Amino acid sequence: MSSKVYLGTRSAALKGTLINPATLEKLAESQSLEELVNRLRGTSYGASLAKVQPPFTARRLELAFRERLADAHYLLTIAGSKYELINLYYLRNVAWDLKSALKSKALGKSYDESIEFLDMHGEELIGRRELIIKVLSAKDLQEASSLLSGTEFGEDIGKAVAAFSNSREIRLFDVYIDHAVLSKIAKAYSSNAKLYSPSRASGVGGVGEMVALDIDSYNILSVLRAKLWGLSESDTKQLVIRPTYRAQLGLLDRMISTESVAEAVKLVEGLYGKAQLAGGSDEELIDRMEETLTLESRRTAGRAFVWQGLGPAAALAIVKLIEFEVRNLAAIAIGVEARLPPKSVLSKLVL
Repeated sequence: MSSKVYLGTRSAALKGTLINPATLEKLAESQSLEELVNRLRGTSYGASLAKVQPPFTARRLELAFRERLADAHYLLTIAGSKYELINLYYLRNVAWDLKSALKSKALGKSYDESIEFLDMHGEELIGRRELIIKVLSAKDLQEASSLLSGTEFGEDIGKAVAAFSNSREIRLFDVYIDHAVLSKIAKAYSSNAKLYSPSRASGVGGVGEMVALDIDSYNILSVLRAKLWGLSESDTKQLVIRPTYRAQLGLLDRMISTESVAEAVKLVEGLYGKAQLAGGSDEELIDRMEETLTLESRRTAGRAFVWQGLGPAAALAIVKLIEFEVRNLAAIAIGVEARLPPKSVLSKLVL
């Protein structure tokens, strides 16, 4: 069996473990986190949840969900070792913890306060746990940045720390750490696109379509948030990842040059479907744009198994579908913990 077929077969097997919408609806009807955990014991999350001791919290359950995501993705990196992109996308698991650790350091939280919100299972699988420990053990944010210099995140974290020092906007760490990961993904794909070319005539749901949407989404949302947070035009332009795709460089430059978030949004509101973006605050406009792009990403990943068959597209697609599933389960856990009505919880899911 070729490595391509083997990778695709493992991906298809993982697809069979996804929780269907009807089950998600029943999960949202749970009366307590204990009931939610019991309902999930027979799913692919059972082994991870078995490690969580009561009393349960939504955050601790989310960490268990993410542990299963890391396990699944790690198996695909082994099955698809010839495909660098599968490994680079795995860095998003590391980035998730790194963002949390740096934000905790920026807010002056202690080691014990910070570790409560981390699992580090994803880092342990690839021998990178020390990356997060360095941040948590640093005396301050500047030392944490210095300790990470020389890593794949070092340059962007240095920029994030400088930007945070000026604006005190904690979400800057999300933008810069995502830049570090996606820049590597964009470079790896553009330098070896032939390896990931569609196995069928259509590029629908292919690796190229998924990568392009990830880069477009990042570039659009980063430009909008940079404008919202008052970053300079030069700093904002440095955030743009190349090569660009549907959101081309000229369009992004025009967005950067606009006077307001609302004007910038108008330039891209029809780029991915007919989004309802008019009205509301700048934050609300950006949130609606993000929702539009997120739903498009979910649809694109779902099309891979229909149009691309077995191979790297199926592997990248199932990683994304499990990521969305983890996001949905975390939202359900938060809703159940807060005793929100099931309809309210379900409205927050990406299906």
